Amino acid sequence: MVSIRQIKNFLILAEVLHFAKAASQLKISQATLSCEIKKMEHTLGVQLFDRSDKWAIKLTAAGQSYYEGIKNIPADIAKAQENALKSARGNTGSLSVAVSSIAYDYINIGSICKKMAECYPEVKIKILDMPFARNRFDCLCHGKADVAIFAGNNKLVMPENFTAKSLLSLKVALAVPRKSRLADIKNLTIEDLKNVQFVLPSAEEAPNLRHDWDKIFMEHCHCLPTVTHEVVGFHGTLQFVAAGIGAGFLFMRKHNIYPDKVVLRELPVEMNRSLFAGYREHNPPPVVKNFLRILCENTEEI
Repeated sequence: MVSIRQIKNFLILAEVLHFAKAASQLKISQATLSCEIKKMEHTLGVQLFDRSDKWAIKLTAAGQSYYEGIKNIPADIAKAQENALKSARGNTGSLSVAVSSIAYDYINIGSICKKMAECYPEVKIKILDMPFARNRFDCLCHGKADVAIFAGNNKLVMPENFTAKSLLSLKVALAVPRKSRLADIKNLTIEDLKNVQFVLPSAEEAPNLRHDWDKIFMEHCHCLPTVTHEVVGFHGTLQFVAAGIGAGFLFMRKHNIYPDKVVLRELPVEMNRSLFAGYREHNPPPVVKNFLRILCENTEEI
């Protein structure tokens, strides 16, 4: 097997066609260079140089063919080293990010990806929409996504070998139509909600939220809540509540975009949630670390 050192020696000699000059560039003796070239020719089974005139050596036909085939190896090695350094620093590569529907209401994914492009222009980002809550773990565990952004309760349990970083604390509020009797009750209780029609995410989209609410209702009202419509997301829920269709869950925000039609009430029980970024726990790739850093730096409390 020809070594990288021998290839380097051969290329220098093939370019200057002078043993003394090549040896000087390589900082080795002329005898050492001659010995290395002979070993290389023996390994390859061909004569690379015509030495009939020691003052004007030249490549043989086999040597010229070999030169053409390997002359780009040093540049390829340098490029490979450069790419390895970029990859080690997270400056290049690809990244798949799975995003749940509700995350778009609270995090500007487009803005974060733009900042990634500005800092790491060689990183290719692929965004995968997660229509259902169960997809968040499927995407991670099956390698479809490097990072998943989703909402969950504060007792979240991640699959083995994965962890989740909290991005935002979200306080769950009850959104009710302004003309509803619930808007004027001073000290709201769970019992006050017994006959209310609810607009909630499906159990498939938000299994923990639906489970928690069903459990609370059963404990206080001895029945399940009445869910007449299933809606996912902040804007969809607000529109249904503003239309007077029913009450829904929202996360408290700085601004209510329907102040004349919707009232946000504090729940009489704790049902707080958080937005999380899930990823592989041990030694995540540098590109994932860079994305998480930019995600955290550009996610503000709402």
